[in-house]
Amino acid sequence: MREDHQPLRILGLSDLDQSWYESLVVAGATEITGNGDPASMARLEAAGLIVRLTAEEPARWAVVPPDIALDPLLAERRRWLHDDRQRLAVLAERFRGRAGSDTDPSQLVELIHGPDAVFQASEELIRGIRNEARVFDAPPYARDPLECNPTELEQLRRGVRWRAIYDRQAVAVPGRLAHLSHAIAAGEQARITTVPMKLLLGDQPLAMVPLRLQPVDIACTLLVRDSTLLSALSALFETYWERAVPFDVGIGDKPLPNEDGPSGPERALMSLLMAGLTDQATADHLGWHLRTVRRHLSALLRRLDAATRFQAGYQAVQRGWLTAEDVPAP
Repeated sequence: MREDHQPLRILGLSDLDQSWYESLVVAGATEITGNGDPASMARLEAAGLIVRLTAEEPARWAVVPPDIALDPLLAERRRWLHDDRQRLAVLAERFRGRAGSDTDPSQLVELIHGPDAVFQASEELIRGIRNEARVFDAPPYARDPLECNPTELEQLRRGVRWRAIYDRQAVAVPGRLAHLSHAIAAGEQARITTVPMKLLLGDQPLAMVPLRLQPVDIACTLLVRDSTLLSALSALFETYWERAVPFDVGIGDKPLPNEDGPSGPERALMSLLMAGLTDQATADHLGWHLRTVRRHLSALLRRLDAATRFQAGYQAVQRGWLTAEDVPAP
C-alpha cells in the first residue's frame, strides 16, 4: 500500500492500527499471539483483518490476507461512488429545472474567466466572510503556494474561523511547511487528506469551485450562489473534515513535557509521519535527507523499545510524547 494513503480509516481504524496490520502483512505473518493493544486487536477483528483462533488466553489470531479482507471494502466503496453520482445527477437536474423556470441562471452560477478575474473574485469572496471560511487546498495554484495569503491572515486577525483541508499533494510541495506553520500560528485549523477538488466556501452564502476538474483549469472558476449546490458543497466539506487528520506542523516548537522526552525535531518527525506523509515528503519539509529521516525513525524505535511504527506510536502516547491532538482519531 502507498505510504501516503490511509485506506483503512474508512473501517474505523487509526493510522496506528493500519501500520500494525501492514507490518504483519509485510512480515508474512499467518498467526500471532495476542500481545498487542487489546483495543487495537478488537478493531482489527471487527474490521475482518484478523480472526481469533482460540477462546482461552493467551489468544491466538490468524491474519487475513489483504486481498480477501479488502476486496469487499473496495466493492462497497464503488457502490457508494455510484450512489453519490446518482445523487449529484438528481441535484443537477433540479438545478436545471429551477434555472429554466423562474430564476435567472446567471444569479445562481457565474462563470469567472481569466487568472486576474479569478484572483479578484476570490479576494472579494474572502473579504466578505464574516464568520467562517472553509477551504479545500490542492494544486495547481494561480499564485506561489509558498506565500501566505495576506487577506486570509487579515481575516484571522478579525476573528474569522478558517478551516482548511490540505490535499496530500499540497503539503508535499517542498517549502510548504513554513507557509502552513505561519497560517496555523495565526489561528487556522488545518487537516490533511486527499480532497476531491479545489474549493473556497464562504458564509455569504457563496462558493468558488473549478469549472473543470480533470485537468483542473485554474483560469476558469464557477462562483456559486445556488442554495442547493451550496448545501451539497457544505456537506461534502464536513464529510471530508470528519475523516481528515488534524495537521499541526508547528508541533516541533511546543515545550517538551520532561527532559527525557523527544527533541522538537523528533516530535515534528513523529507528527508528520502520523499525519500520513511519506518518508520523502517528511524529509523535504524538515530539510533532511531521506536517510536522515529513516535514521531518526530507527533511533526512535530503539529508544521506545518498539519493533513497528504502531508500537512506537503507542509508546509515545503512553509516555506523553504525543497528545490526543497530535494523534489521528480512530
